[in-house]
Amino acid sequence: MSTLRNRAKKAFFIAVVVMLLLGTLTLAELVAGSTENVKLTRTETKRFVNESAPLNTTTRWLQPNLADEFINEQPDGGPTRLLRTDPFGLVLGPPDIQFEATARKILFLGGSTTENNEVDEQYRFPFLAPFQLSKSTGQNFEGLNAGVRGHTSHDSLNLYLNHPSSRIREAEIVVVMHNINDRLRLTLNETYRSNFGNYSEATATGLLETGRGLAQFSWEWARLNSNVIFLADAVIRKIRDAESGRGIKVTERALDEHTGIASRRIHLYEQSLRNLIAVIKANGQVPVLMTQPLGRPSVDQDSFNDAIRSVAKTQSVGLVDLAKELKILSSGSSLFYDDHIHFNNFGSKWASEKIAQTIYQILGENKKNSPQNRATCADIRVGEKSLLTATLHEDVLRGRYPSFDNSDQRLLFQLNHSEGSAIVILNVKTGTRDEIFRSSDPLGLEHPTWIDEQRILFTQRSGDDRRLMIFDLKERNAQALLADQGLNGAIANVGSDGVIYFSGYRHADQKPPILYSLREPGAVPNPLTIPSEESWRPFASAKGDIYFINNGPGRYQVHAKKTTDQVSSKRLVSPSNYEQWDPAVSADGSMLAFAQKEGGNFDVFVMRLDDRDQKPIRRISTTEDEWDPRFSPSGRYLLYAATSHFGDQIRAVCLK
Repeated sequence: MSTLRNRAKKAFFIAVVVMLLLGTLTLAELVAGSTENVKLTRTETKRFVNESAPLNTTTRWLQPNLADEFINEQPDGGPTRLLRTDPFGLVLGPPDIQFEATARKILFLGGSTTENNEVDEQYRFPFLAPFQLSKSTGQNFEGLNAGVRGHTSHDSLNLYLNHPSSRIREAEIVVVMHNINDRLRLTLNETYRSNFGNYSEATATGLLETGRGLAQFSWEWARLNSNVIFLADAVIRKIRDAESGRGIKVTERALDEHTGIASRRIHLYEQSLRNLIAVIKANGQVPVLMTQPLGRPSVDQDSFNDAIRSVAKTQSVGLVDLAKELKILSSGSSLFYDDHIHFNNFGSKWASEKIAQTIYQILGENKKNSPQNRATCADIRVGEKSLLTATLHEDVLRGRYPSFDNSDQRLLFQLNHSEGSAIVILNVKTGTRDEIFRSSDPLGLEHPTWIDEQRILFTQRSGDDRRLMIFDLKERNAQALLADQGLNGAIANVGSDGVIYFSGYRHADQKPPILYSLREPGAVPNPLTIPSEESWRPFASAKGDIYFINNGPGRYQVHAKKTTDQVSSKRLVSPSNYEQWDPAVSADGSMLAFAQKEGGNFDVFVMRLDDRDQKPIRRISTTEDEWDPRFSPSGRYLLYAATSHFGDQIRAVCLK
């Protein structure tokens, strides 16, 4: 009983205290209200505050200083991909590329297809297209990626006007790509107009809305921080969608089911583009519109792309017509993810080339006097397609390490695929194809080269073991080049005097590979370099020099030496801050070609060896890797291999 009595006393005491506090507050309110100025000011302030309400927009921006890592779904990429942003939320390119403050800037506005989150950062077209432009013009261009997922043309206008980064105004050119998000907005809302908030902050409704917002925020936080709640939320959403049967999921197929709704309001889209163009021009910048391609047919998408073309024409602005260019390709769908909307790595690289080419023309750069345009050669055709003119987005000839025989007629190369590998000779005059040696191992055969018109030298590989083999075309058999079975040999080349040069290593001594020369099969190889540094890919010049790559400077660089030099002797040919591979010398010894990696991919450079003052010239440059250069014996062609979404492709350029 005493316990209950004590609890009752405490409750009574608390009730009295609360009543006293309420009474005190009420008295204070009455006293304050008795002052006419206070009451009047409060009433008018309340009325003033309640006169405005939020105007909701869909414009967003990416968070600044992001460094997020995602599982990479790209088949040709690494295990992860990065999304990094600068202090103002602009998407960054690869960290190893630095731009000068004076770089000419190109701004990209758009939605998720411009943001390019799904693509490895070195291949995102807002970075890669200006980088390609830099390589083709010799000037310095930098891309600014202001694409944000979900944005429409209206959102890009808002972002453009209000973005806190001063670099937005520094851009010389502004490239705009919008289509599918505008279609979605006009399908769902039938207008770009924002929704008015139906409450003010200083009302009971505003208080309830704030509470509802807090609850939604709390649920979202819990959903993204709990596996159980995340799974439960996904199940609830599916059940709700199945029961309601309403709403449009953001897929191209779903939008196609509502074809015509957005197209009936396409004039609103055109006006939105014209508004954006007018503001960009008013800021003294050059607007460029870009059509948005898809990996599957879409009537509405085509209608909106036609609107882009019409606006570009009537407003006299540049146009990058990606949608039109895609229709030329026989396998355009392979450039997209499964959603048929977002580019994969290959698609973004393809788009980068087209964007760079168009902006090149807009800037008025003159390509008529380029060496490639001055040279004329007989075409090299494989079937109905040309090795000289076909782009890497056409499947012409798959393979690597191409080289011609002395007639410039028989083309030798290495072919690798999932079912195995082969050494192949293709007669480009007759079309005859001969797979002279096969392996069930996709990496089993490497680096074929001609010894003479009757014999082929190549590497047979099994794991880390490599054996140099000679194939006799007449006898149709192969035999080992080296008598010493403990010496692994790879990536061989044959000098004009018949001496064979190769990289060799032994598993037993665990030393890096060095260069060797060999006078004849079965003889004792002669070492040419020291084993403290890796030396690979020797190529013999008719003038007595051996060109090769060596990692002594901390990265692979092209070096040269005489065969009579001491093993420790070597000289850098063209010092660079970038990796260099695959040196090859013309038959007369006057020209050197090699691959150099800049900005994530390899390009082929050529330099004259009879002019010590000449710098290497970038000869072949696309958004893919170009490597394995090889001069034809006649000097007319420079063969090379390159990556593509078909696999490795062989191409050629005309030199004279």
